[in-house]
Amino acid sequence: MLSDFLVYHFMCNIVIMLKLHLISIFLLNCILCFCQEISTSLVDSLSFQKNKYRNFIGIDAYDNLFFTKREVVSKIKGNNEWVYTNYELGIPTSVSLLNPLQILVFYKENNTVVLLDRFLNETRRIELNNLSPLRTAWWVENTKSQQLWLYDGESSQLDFFNYQNNSSLYKSIPFLEQPVQLASDFNTAYVLFKDKLNRYNIYGTLMHSIPLSNYTNLSIDYSKVLLKKEYLFQVFDNRLNSLGKFKLKKNNSSGFSLRDEKLYIYALDKLYIYQLTYPSK
Repeated sequence: MLSDFLVYHFMCNIVIMLKLHLISIFLLNCILCFCQEISTSLVDSLSFQKNKYRNFIGIDAYDNLFFTKREVVSKIKGNNEWVYTNYELGIPTSVSLLNPLQILVFYKENNTVVLLDRFLNETRRIELNNLSPLRTAWWVENTKSQQLWLYDGESSQLDFFNYQNNSSLYKSIPFLEQPVQLASDFNTAYVLFKDKLNRYNIYGTLMHSIPLSNYTNLSIDYSKVLLKKEYLFQVFDNRLNSLGKFKLKKNNSSGFSLRDEKLYIYALDKLYIYQLTYPSK
């Protein structure tokens, strides 16, 4: 009888916890749905040669613009342009601009990371297939010196990885679902899933998590996180508190980036620059 009572008590607690969890998700979604509008104003636009660039990667801390087109990575500042091309590795999966003196280019199909200097000269190549133990990277982002954030598709873990001595400093617990995107700053990794956004520290510990619905793209700018789905954008602080949302029904097709309260959107060979004004508290 006692064992039956304990089982019943345990199951009741589980049911209560699940109900509380569902209620919290519902309330948070309500908050997100009715969050305040961020105003946007077009302050500038830059035109480029037709079909020269396909995707806009972003703008770094020194106001350099980065683009890709197939195997080519381009960096632009005024009338100056630098390029990096690697036909052997193919089309880059992602480019990290966190450290403007060490650009990270990730090639998922070849499981390879390339590091470039500020002139886009290759300084290091990390072939993850040749490491022991093998790491099968699905997402890679830059962070502190000689370290990377790496999502390993085989272990389903976020790995804070030191490539200098081939060691995992810290790992998260395995994820139960596949990430949509990974972004990072020097101390934090943001992992976007289909139904939520998680924030991890360098020890692989989950610090914050918020429920979401089908956001597809993520960009971060030091103290802010920008999410996008179709024409809707939503901005959070670095602790994932909502700062507001806005819609742009034009010009958002081939890459966007948030930098110093400005949103950069590339479309049809033009880069549109919008000033964001946040609602007063």
